[in-house]
Amino acid sequence: KMKLATYDDDTYELDDGEQMHEDAPETFYIPSLDQRHSLRVGDCVKLVFRMAQPNTDILSVERMWVEITEVKESYYKGFIDNDPQGDVKVKCGDIAIFQPKHVIAIYE
Repeated sequence: KMKLATYDDDTYELDDGEQMHEDAPETFYIPSLDQRHSLRVGDCVKLVFRMAQPNTDILSVERMWVEITEVKESYYKGFIDNDPQGDVKVKCGDIAIFQPKHVIAIYE
């Protein structure tokens, strides 16, 4: 069963793009619900990672691309396609599991 990341297990969590859009609809755009629910293997999407930094209480928040490798029920699985800037344990090639609500952009 696919499960979403948690700080305890994975050192990061994903921000809810739908909530971010709801909080700032005039300035924060996301793809349509239809687009976010019909993604396929090979599609690249942008997600917002909120990552714990080792030995500090500071969170590093970054938008990163993920290439989808599996679609299962209401979950997507893929690998992170770029390196984060902060001092974090997340790296390019790591697996991320997410849902349509986490997608803030789709690579055209």
